Amino acid sequence: MLKTRIKRSELIFNLIIIALFAITASTQLLSAYGAVCVTYNIPTGRPSPPFPAGETWWNVFAYAEAFAGVYIPMNILTWILAFAWGFLIYAYITKWPWKRFFLVGVIVSALGFISGIIPAIISDTGGFTADFDFGSPHWGRTMANALMLVILLLMNFVPRLNIATKKFVEERSVAGQYIKQLIYMSLFFFWLGAASFLGTTFMADAHLVNGLNVWQTIEIQFIGGVITSIIGASMLSTALIYSQIRPSSALIKTK
Repeated sequence: MLKTRIKRSELIFNLIIIALFAITASTQLLSAYGAVCVTYNIPTGRPSPPFPAGETWWNVFAYAEAFAGVYIPMNILTWILAFAWGFLIYAYITKWPWKRFFLVGVIVSALGFISGIIPAIISDTGGFTADFDFGSPHWGRTMANALMLVILLLMNFVPRLNIATKKFVEERSVAGQYIKQLIYMSLFFFWLGAASFLGTTFMADAHLVNGLNVWQTIEIQFIGGVITSIIGASMLSTALIYSQIRPSSALIKTK
């Protein structure tokens, strides 16, 4: 009985870890979407209460233009790291050596933290021209990556968690099982697609300017949702087709 409970707890623990990877990825993606308008001074597309005709994002957030040299590389890094978390999920379920996985995971979460905290501090101080006022949307990915960094350290240095992690990787690995890999990764991209489509609702409170949800003035999150959903659908379709052409050994019953 004890052995069964331990295995079940190990499975639940690792499923939570994978879910946290996916949530961190979506937080990165939403944060990347949300910063695009100000970072690149994208036109609002139509006059609105906070944006009279001819006014731009940099007129409203003047410090963004002065710190464009910081915001732009941080935004690019944020996009990259959103998908890096997806790669970590793939590495986790395909039996990567733990030391290599841990090193890459720490690097990704540390970069995610840095890519968030720097623009967060700049934004919350108005480009270092005002007192610090916590509330920038950049803090979302900052805290998510900080949490994942702590979790990765616990997984590596707490013996019981380290054993649970390694046993999961050894016993539940889908290395070589291409159909399962495609299905799992398609779920990841479908998750990113859902997060993209629902971003307007998720991020509404953080993007209210004079009563208007400025997130609604751009459509990049919709385009991103379409692209990630198409990738997910392509992966799932490929898995289904491949299963008919070359069935997985896991599907072959032996007598």
